[in-house]
Amino acid sequence: MDGELVFSIVGVVVLLVLSALFSGTETALTAVSRARMHQLERRGVRRAGRVNRLIARPERLIGAVLLGNNLVNIL
Repeated sequence: MDGELVFSIVGVVVLLVLSALFSGTETALTAVSRARMHQLERRGVRRAGRVNRLIARPERLIGAVLLGNNLVNIL
């Protein structure tokens, strides 16, 4: 195998992983229970606080995730 083929294969795999990450993030953050996240935040779970800040502005969240996913898919 020459270097260019290996580079292309690695690039495609990295882009597939990034696309899966963006898709999974979109699914997880749109399906999350707001009540459960608020409950966890009150208990002191830092990650729940971060999730609450993200889902507080759903249009911004979805826009950013879809933009990232589309950029990865175009490459």
